[in-house]
Amino acid sequence: MCIELERGKTMRSMSKFLAACAVFIGFAAPASALADGSGGVGAAQTSGQTAATVQAALSSATASQNAVNANTPTNVAGGNIAAGSSSANQTAINGAVSGALNVANTTQSNNQTQSASSSCTVGCGGAGQAQISGQGVTTLQGAGSSATASQNATNSNAPTNVAGGSISGGSSISGGSSGANQTAANGAASGAANVANTGQSNNQSQSAGSSCSVGCGGAGQTQISGQGATTLQGAGSSATAGQNAVNANAPVNVAGGNISGGSPSANQTAANGALSGAGNAAGTSQSNNQTQSAGSSCAVGCGGAGQAQGSDQSAGTGQLAVSNAQADQGAVNANVPVNISGGDISGGSSSANQTALNGAASGAANVAGTSQSNNQTQSAGSSCVVG
Repeated sequence: MCIELERGKTMRSMSKFLAACAVFIGFAAPASALADGSGGVGAAQTSGQTAATVQAALSSATASQNAVNANTPTNVAGGNIAAGSSSANQTAINGAVSGALNVANTTQSNNQTQSASSSCTVGCGGAGQAQISGQGVTTLQGAGSSATASQNATNSNAPTNVAGGSISGGSSISGGSSGANQTAANGAASGAANVANTGQSNNQSQSAGSSCSVGCGGAGQTQISGQGATTLQGAGSSATAGQNAVNANAPVNVAGGNISGGSPSANQTAANGALSGAGNAAGTSQSNNQTQSAGSSCAVGCGGAGQAQGSDQSAGTGQLAVSNAQADQGAVNANVPVNISGGDISGGSSSANQTALNGAASGAANVAGTSQSNNQTQSAGSSCVVG
């Protein structure tokens, strides 16, 4: 009986002692010990980038020229007519230049970094990490250019001499140095261009480490990247040059006596041209780098790391270049001396010289370069021995 009472007292004393020890340990235990049995860190990063560019450039140039030059002296005499040279000289230049240009440069860059570490040693949950990045670029460009040059150039030398006697001179209209000289130049130039450069880059890095050794959950890591670029370009150019050049030397001599003189001539140089060009240039570059690293020192009862990486890259480029050049030229050169004499007609040679140049040049070009690169790396290490 006495032994049973003593045993009961002993059990009650032991309970009180253990309760006091638990309270003491609760106050005195280090923080690292309390970390056992904790859940892992959760981290998420999201990034979205969107860029839209719309450009339109229109240009037009028009040049019109109407140039008329004339030399028409008239001499009437009952006696003789003696005169120097008679000439008409004209230089006419006309041109139109037009240009339209669009330039668009778009750059998108994303860098995401996650790092998780834990000092939990027993019964620990693994870290959860997620990174999501989306990048979108849309570029629309339109360029139109037009140039029109119209020229009408007329040059005339038409002296008239009427004499009852003789007509002579260093250059009488029908002889001498009677001339009509004309230089006419006309041109149209047009150009339209679009330039677009798009660059997209994404870098994602995840790192998870744990010092857990018994009953540990593995880290979970996810990386998702999407990149999209769309470029549409249209360039149109037109150049039109129209030229009408007329040059004439038409002296008239009427004499009761003799007609003598030099060499009448008509000289003309006519140049006409149209130049048109349209071009598109587009460069697209996309790069993605994803790295995941998970390490564990767990030895007993370990869960494996889960890692996922997803990457999508799309690039679309549409280009249209249209160019047109048209050159129309009408060139007339005439030397028509008229001599009527009751006596003799003497003089040098009579000539008509013409140089006509006409040309049209048109060009259209599209240049597109697309570069895509993706690098994905996953690393998971474990020192697990049992379970």
